[in-house]
Amino acid sequence: MKSRWVCAVFLCALGGWHLLLRGHGRGIPLITDEGEYAAVARAWSEGGLPYRDAFSQKPPMVFLFYRAAAAVSDVPESPRAPAALAALATLLFFFLLTPRAWSLAGRLAAPATFAALAALPIGDYSFPANTETFVNLFASLAALALLRSAPFPAGLAAGASLCTKQTALWTMAAFALVAVMTKRKEDRVRSLSLYALGAALIPAAWVVYFAARGGLGDYWRATWAGNARYASVLVMTEALQGQISWFATTLLPRLLMFSAPALALGAYSLRGLRAGCERPLETLAVLWFGGAVAGALTGLFLFPHYFLILAAPLSLAAACGVERMTSRKGRAAAVLVLAAWPALLAPRLFFIAGARERARTLLHPNPIFESEALGAEIRRRAAPGDRLHVFGSESSLFSYSGLRSATPHTYCYPLTLFPKGRAEIVTELAQLERNPPRFVVWSTQPLSTLISSNLGLEYRDGLRALLSRGYAFAGLVRVSDAPGLPRFEPSSAGALPDFDGEDQLLLFAREEMRRGRSVSPVH
Repeated sequence: MKSRWVCAVFLCALGGWHLLLRGHGRGIPLITDEGEYAAVARAWSEGGLPYRDAFSQKPPMVFLFYRAAAAVSDVPESPRAPAALAALATLLFFFLLTPRAWSLAGRLAAPATFAALAALPIGDYSFPANTETFVNLFASLAALALLRSAPFPAGLAAGASLCTKQTALWTMAAFALVAVMTKRKEDRVRSLSLYALGAALIPAAWVVYFAARGGLGDYWRATWAGNARYASVLVMTEALQGQISWFATTLLPRLLMFSAPALALGAYSLRGLRAGCERPLETLAVLWFGGAVAGALTGLFLFPHYFLILAAPLSLAAACGVERMTSRKGRAAAVLVLAAWPALLAPRLFFIAGARERARTLLHPNPIFESEALGAEIRRRAAPGDRLHVFGSESSLFSYSGLRSATPHTYCYPLTLFPKGRAEIVTELAQLERNPPRFVVWSTQPLSTLISSNLGLEYRDGLRALLSRGYAFAGLVRVSDAPGLPRFEPSSAGALPDFDGEDQLLLFAREEMRRGRSVSPVH
């Protein structure tokens, strides 16, 4: 009984430590992905259907978490609460993954490592309510079920992870190998069959749901058939070399630096061992890590948050390394290092810097605070029933303005980066012509609009022509790395927008036509 209380105290302490480290996102407004998911969840909760009425390329499980958060709180950042709870649950699952025969330090090593590695201050890696946080939750639950000889529940959890993000397919495949390799030969077929059956149920349930609501085609095209275009975009636009160069020189060194103790202990845990049923934990850790690496690299865009899924298997591998250590004091010291390492490397970002400084350091030139400021200005000007259209990637504007999107697209890069065809562009512009939104936000940041096709240029020019026929330039918010908070700058009488100037969010409003000048037409 005493040992249970000791474990509970340490687990609570590690949970509190994770929340403290995760707090480096406190005060930072929503990022683009969070705004997108919130807009889809809102449309869904109001009777619409994801993909048909609110476009996204993510599978539907993440929208359930956003709907749950919105049902409890109307604070835009509220989805970060279930994300934090998911991380805490994952931390607990890692404690349960380890054998009871292990030392206390060995059992606490995986939660300690995950508490640190799941909160790294690298761009949007950890603090937002991104899909990867929930993938880790379902994947760790699947891993726990596999080690408890429950392949069917393991498959259910793996299927849930796949319906949270498509790249979890690699982890699902890795767990299928675990279901085979960690069993005796006579049990392998049964284990794999039960796992496969469980893995198919949740994806099948979503297919039935969208088919019943008449949106199966939209679901399939948005989340599965069209998502493969990510990788092809980089190849076709010859941007792959630049992306790999940035990853190799900027992101990868930081990931290695923060993960160094866990990587070293993970490698130590494998010394002299063979994979198979005799070493289920190590086999699970290796296959899981391989699947996570494949998932993070799929698509080739290599955003920081893609690599959060590596934290889970690496935490398990590090725990195996700690348990192999012969010194009791050495094991305890290793756990302390694993938990504290990121904080020792970046104490200012974790404990000292204000929200604006942290956002500038981690996310600039992403217009995080700028979108919040512009959203507040739109909310001030808006009337009930007004709509908003965004030419850019700033989906958080819908959360901060409180407005619905004028079309199913809450961001523009599906139309500028990899449009399915000219018909899609024509349909979008026609919808805006028929039901012109009260407000249009135009980003001048190339990394926000992501125009890389002739059809993308056609969409841009068509939208600009629409602005010239019915909108006045209302003002702008400048995107900068200045320490002060951004503010909305109203346009002066007769002022025209600078479409060619970078790092601005331009606001256009239909109601101000009588007081301002319309936007000049495209030449």
